[in-house]
Amino acid sequence: MPEDFTSHHHWYSATISSLSSTNMPSSSDEKPLVVDSYNDALHGFSAVLFQDELESLKQTTGLISAHSDRKVTLDTTQTYEFLSLSPSHESESFSDYGFATKIPARWKGGCEGGHDLDPSLCNSKLIDARYFNKGVLAGRPYVNISMASARDNIGHGTHTSSLAAGNYVGGVSYFGYAKGIAAHAKLAMYKVTWPEEKFGSDVLAGLDQAIADGVDVISISMGFDREMKVRNLGHNGTPWVLNVAASNIGRTFAGTLTLGNGHSIVGWSLFPANAMVENFPLIYNKTFSACSSSCSFPRARSAIIICDASKSVNEQIDHVAAAQVYGAVFISEDPQLYEMGSMTCPGVVISPKDAKAVIYYAKTSDLLTASKEFQQTFVGTELAPTVATYSSRGPSWSYPGILKPDIMAPGSMILAAWPPNVPAAEIGTNVFLANDYNFLSWTSMACPHASGVAALLKMHTQNGFLLLLGLQWSQQPTR
Repeated sequence: MPEDFTSHHHWYSATISSLSSTNMPSSSDEKPLVVDSYNDALHGFSAVLFQDELESLKQTTGLISAHSDRKVTLDTTQTYEFLSLSPSHESESFSDYGFATKIPARWKGGCEGGHDLDPSLCNSKLIDARYFNKGVLAGRPYVNISMASARDNIGHGTHTSSLAAGNYVGGVSYFGYAKGIAAHAKLAMYKVTWPEEKFGSDVLAGLDQAIADGVDVISISMGFDREMKVRNLGHNGTPWVLNVAASNIGRTFAGTLTLGNGHSIVGWSLFPANAMVENFPLIYNKTFSACSSSCSFPRARSAIIICDASKSVNEQIDHVAAAQVYGAVFISEDPQLYEMGSMTCPGVVISPKDAKAVIYYAKTSDLLTASKEFQQTFVGTELAPTVATYSSRGPSWSYPGILKPDIMAPGSMILAAWPPNVPAAEIGTNVFLANDYNFLSWTSMACPHASGVAALLKMHTQNGFLLLLGLQWSQQPTR
């Protein structure tokens, strides 16, 4: 930094202000401005520039490189864009029950108020809450930020932070005990993505602040879709960052189909209601069994339909749910369905092998009835841990010489805290169910598992190299 300037921000601002653009009228007083500056994650800044201003900037002394801001993606299967509801931090996972009130003297952070968030809501567990949206406001100047505060309004942050370091909570279930990996760690939350838009410049601002505040472990469940990726805790990334792949955990959520002849078949189901569908007609024919439209079942709503076609099972589930059919049997062996699926109708998914017996029964038996039971859980039904179908084994296509991911952690159907005013499940097309805890899948869920373990190890060593060795070499080999 030149001696004429008192700070890096001063230097950046003066440099940007000196640029002129042929795209602006000569009489205009409007000058390009620095959107944000960074001091700890790196020395740099973000700014809104015309192309000719950028070319002029590239000729200045001290510039190493310039990149366009990129949109960020959250590494999870849940679709949040249709939600405009407001989660809350008041989950028991972030309670400071059992915590000493003392906050480390070296801590430099603090709680930032904003929309529907009073700084006094922070406690001895949640010691920092900040938000960063300058990049969004610069990229979309006329956008209306729906929740301009650190309060989570999509659920992703609530889920991942409770996984990494949520406090002990009893009686947890989907509609037990649950706790984060490092349950006694203190949490600092930095909101850097928004339903309206997600930009890398805001992520960098959050990283910069976290380092300045004195955070020990940073958990980032997000990445970039474009080439030249820097996905910090997903499929690929830089060699000095721990990258985490996602695995299954050998647990199956099931429903049992019992035919009229007494033969029972266990299939996959995550239907959220504690329902019992008993002795309803079982129907299998070409008209109904395509399950290709909600209008396909005009005379079969009071029955259990066997859906047998090449269409997507998720589409079939949607059609059956919209038609309000009493029950359905779906046929699939797609592992992604079991790892990430949802069930919005009283349905069960069985394998093609089991389906042969069910279809044969439906075609030949005189007593065509069936019953179904839901909300069953089985452990040890599959080889685990194995790499999830949606997760990369590595190495990165962009950087094949760097062996990433470094480690694998649980990522499929992970139960963690969920905002009670955001739907956790739905039945049909218009019944939304709330719950304090919810299942999500993807590398977003694997990342905080590893982050929590890293926090535990950091209590015993401040040596980053030894910490990485401890994580990588004390676990079971990946299958």
